[in-house]
Amino acid sequence: MEILRILEDLEALGEAGEKWYTRVVPGLISKTVIDAEQYFSLLHQLRSALPEEMTTASQVARDRERIVREAHEERAKILEAAREQAQLLISNDELVRQAEQRAEEILGQARIDAEAVRAEAETWARGVVERLENYVGRIAATIDKTKKALVSQTSSSPGRGHEGRSGVDMDE
Repeated sequence: MEILRILEDLEALGEAGEKWYTRVVPGLISKTVIDAEQYFSLLHQLRSALPEEMTTASQVARDRERIVREAHEERAKILEAAREQAQLLISNDELVRQAEQRAEEILGQARIDAEAVRAEAETWARGVVERLENYVGRIAATIDKTKKALVSQTSSSPGRGHEGRSGVDMDE
């Protein structure tokens, strides 16, 4: 950079200058004498180089600030996206958990309902079997009664034989 070179030249001018020492009580004071023309020439170069260097430095600073600002904005966007993704995952996990819980509730209720239906079906089937058994018992009793009646009719009328029958053999 131009400014740094000019500053080095000024420093070298000061070191190359003639040193004068004066004794003032209580200490020693030193002064350096430099070529004024050279000094002012270097200052003029410094001033003319300063705007270009300052413009460049200022532009670099603005670019740096813009880059930092953009980086912060990008970081904020990434963090927000990550938060949204995390919230979505948490929400999905919660939905899955609720769905699983609801499924367990439905399965539990289905088991209870199935047991009730099975018990009701068994009760109905027992009732049907009991009614059928009762009905069959009454039919068997009627058949026995009818047989006894037929046997007693046949034994009370000895000469009749097969004429009193309708042609259907009950034993068949």
